[in-house]
Amino acid sequence: MTNLENENKKQSNNIKEGTGKFLDQQRQQIENTVSNISDTTNKVSNSVNEYQQTNRAILDKSIDASNKYQQETIKTIQSISNNTIELQKNFANTFQSVFSKFIDNTSKSYWNNYLYPQRYTDVYNKTNQNVTDNTVKATSRINDVALASAETFNKSIEIAQKYYNEAAQNYLNFVNKIEKSYYNH
Repeated sequence: MTNLENENKKQSNNIKEGTGKFLDQQRQQIENTVSNISDTTNKVSNSVNEYQQTNRAILDKSIDASNKYQQETIKTIQSISNNTIELQKNFANTFQSVFSKFIDNTSKSYWNNYLYPQRYTDVYNKTNQNVTDNTVKATSRINDVALASAETFNKSIEIAQKYYNEAAQNYLNFVNKIEKSYYNH
């Protein structure tokens, strides 16, 4: 039995050594994994920090550019407003000078021609006659168009009535033929 005991001891020692080696390997793998996770975490943190810094720089540049464009837009709007006001002033001044000149010319014309009231009456009568003549001509043309349209409409009704009568007659003839053929058979 000593052999058997020795053999059991050897196997037990072998199992202990194998278990120890296995546990040492597992510990080493756990340490490697922890080290890899720590390194990866550090790398990710560094990358995130760099990314955040880059984003902050881009955001700061964007805000600066936006402020610059906003200021340029405000200046442009102010310039357009000032130009519009100046244009309106110029327009008013021009209109006032032209209208003033027109009033002056009209009053001078009146004072120069106040001895000719007959001419004003003649111009009024001629204008009135032209309006009357044009009204009569327009009314005449409208009547001609209405008459032509009425004649065309009447002819259309006559043609439609004729085709309707022919169609009704053809239908009755067809019904009569069918009736005769039905009774003949």
